[in-house]
Order: sequence, then structure tokens, then C-alpha cells
Amino acid sequence: MHTKPVSFITKILVGYDGSKAGDKALDYAINIARSFNAKLYIIHVIEEGKITIAPDSSMYPALIDSMEKQGRDLLNRAVERARNLGVDVEGLLEVGTDAAETIINVANNLNVDLIIVGSRGLRGLTRFLLGSVSEKVVRYANRPVLVVH
Repeated sequence: MHTKPVSFITKILVGYDGSKAGDKALDYAINIARSFNAKLYIIHVIEEGKITIAPDSSMYPALIDSMEKQGRDLLNRAVERARNLGVDVEGLLEVGTDAAETIINVANNLNVDLIIVGSRGLRGLTRFLLGSVSEKVVRYANRPVLVVH
């Protein structure tokens, strides 16, 4: 009796920031999700801890709003890209003090089978993921992590 093999990757979380490494990570995630017919979650993290103005500044809410809009736009394009390739996908916009910790917490809450991150992200005000984030995810996540260079 032949039975269909059970896929061991059913849910994937990919960190996405719009950088070249983020695009590569997204491409890998889409291809793996297609291969395993897995659900893909694309996460974009806005790191409050990286904002250099005081939280009580009158500029703070406008800055967060701008970062959220930019994050939603990035996510929408990434989700559309995956969906157009036939992937069951969901975008997640998260605000946290630490991107790696946020990615790990979301991965645990969703009980994903694989986390995919780029090796380096954007720099400056628009940076959400960076080399130290991927290193921290690899070090502290309790599930497999694929770092894409």
C-alpha cells in the first residue's frame, strides 16, 4: 500500500525588510513553500529600540506611522509576489524592541517548522533586519533557521 509522504515542513516564517538579502530570503522561502506546499508567513519588524528620537517627542507618533506604512507597503508587495506564485501566504507587521526576539517569539507562537532570514539587512533609519539579527535568530531560536547570503 502506497501512502503519500508527510511533509515535515508545513509552516515557514521569513523575515523581510526589502533589502537584497531580504529579497533572496523571500525567494528561498517562496520556493521552499511551493516545494512542500507549506504555509508561508512573511514578517516585517519595526524596531522601536532603533528609533533615535525620544519616545515622548511630538515626532515619535508620525515616525512610527511612517515606518508602519512603509512596512505595510513592503509586506503587501512580498505577499503579492508569493501569492502570484501559488503560495498560501500571510503578511505580519510587528512592532518590537528587538527584531530577532520578535521573529523568534512569532515563530514559536505560530509553531513554524523553519525560519528564513537574510544575512544582512538595510542600514540607517530604514533598517529592520541586519547581520546581528540573523546571528541572534540562529543562536536563540529553538527550530531550524536558514540564513540566506
